[in-house]
Amino acid sequence: MFQERRTPGSMERSSGIGAETSVEATFIPHRYEPNYAYPLLVLLHGRGGDEQQLVDAMPTMSWRNYVGLGLRAPEPVLRAGKVAGYDWGASFRHPRRKPGPHWEEIDAEAMLPRFMTHGMADSFDTIEDTLFSAVCRTMRAFHVHSERIFLVGSGEGAAVAFRLGLTHPERFAGVVALNGWIPRGFRPLARLKDCRSLPILSLHGLWNARSPLQDAIRDDQLLRNAGLPLTSRVYNAARTMTPAMLSDVDSWLIEQCTARAH
Repeated sequence: MFQERRTPGSMERSSGIGAETSVEATFIPHRYEPNYAYPLLVLLHGRGGDEQQLVDAMPTMSWRNYVGLGLRAPEPVLRAGKVAGYDWGASFRHPRRKPGPHWEEIDAEAMLPRFMTHGMADSFDTIEDTLFSAVCRTMRAFHVHSERIFLVGSGEGAAVAFRLGLTHPERFAGVVALNGWIPRGFRPLARLKDCRSLPILSLHGLWNARSPLQDAIRDDQLLRNAGLPLTSRVYNAARTMTPAMLSDVDSWLIEQCTARAH
């Protein structure tokens, strides 16, 4: 788990420097109590979103129960030549997804200076380093329970959460996937024994065209058959996060925290 240090704070946007610049948004609970160790939710947005996307949804989930850390994905998404959000990279997109006519990929010429300066680092390694550094900064700023750090992702961000959680199950208290999927290109059950102690909540919209329900059922079945503690629910929705979803996330998180207290 992570080591922690404690300082009270208030609602803010912040940026930190890792291997490259990272941009973060922090949700501080209403009436923050510095003597209480809060669960930390690491919030991973979907393609086209940013660090505020899930932070803005936190009040619908709970004003009081959690510290939230929203991270910005590393790659800009361009539409008509302008930045229209951010993306976690091609390896986290849904396997069925094909690039649409209105979405442009990163300009290869614009990437050249970055490559010459930093080299062609593995994108997942960069995401890992950025996330772990951001978590440590947050734990220095706020009183966070080191054994109650949850990954919460939406869409492509849920794919990132799955890979991070299944790769480092000992470092997280659970994974919440909202309209997500298990990304391809890695072995999700390589650490099967350890992953059987990683609680997972998988919530999916019945009418989600970007990530069809049958794909989510297949991924859920893979984890269940392997003996992972998975809870899944389906909602009468498309790919939006509904208040019912967020309420169920809050209830599930409280259950996990309560179970770990005994």
